[in-house]
Amino acid sequence: MKALGFEAPRWLGRSFPFTVLPPLKVWADSFAAGKLPLVKGHHTGPVTFQDSCNFIRNAGFFEESRLLMRHVCTDLREMHPNGNLTYCCGNGGGQGLMPEYKKQKLAALRAKAECIRATGAELVVVACHNCEDGITECVKTYEVAAQVELFSGFLAGCIDLSGHTAQD
Repeated sequence: MKALGFEAPRWLGRSFPFTVLPPLKVWADSFAAGKLPLVKGHHTGPVTFQDSCNFIRNAGFFEESRLLMRHVCTDLREMHPNGNLTYCCGNGGGQGLMPEYKKQKLAALRAKAECIRATGAELVVVACHNCEDGITECVKTYEVAAQVELFSGFLAGCIDLSGHTAQD
């Protein structure tokens, strides 16, 4: 999303003849249009959502993420701060690939760990692969009792397939 949607037009000096959308936006639009049937309240345990830099802060899809999460979760717990003010997952900007800064990164992740812990959530849903790795490392390092799941897999488990057969 970031490279194709934000950087490539600058590098190329022109815009694309199409709109670049992250999966989160496509899912939210499909759900709002009635084309993505999701089971309301499918997930009943306490869950929180990691607001990623690319999808939430840069692309502005906070409301789209919450539209989906509020529908499929009965116990959505917001981290504070959240949205544009949220703490980073620790893996953005290539941090996950720079072992020489791991000690500093883990020290900075203490604040994110405490945000997650304060929600009491048993599951942290993330929309970004960098966030998946960063938050997984965060909860492991600081022994936060929460699992981490990528949004695509989480939503796939919430799709309402009632009335459909394997032949559909």
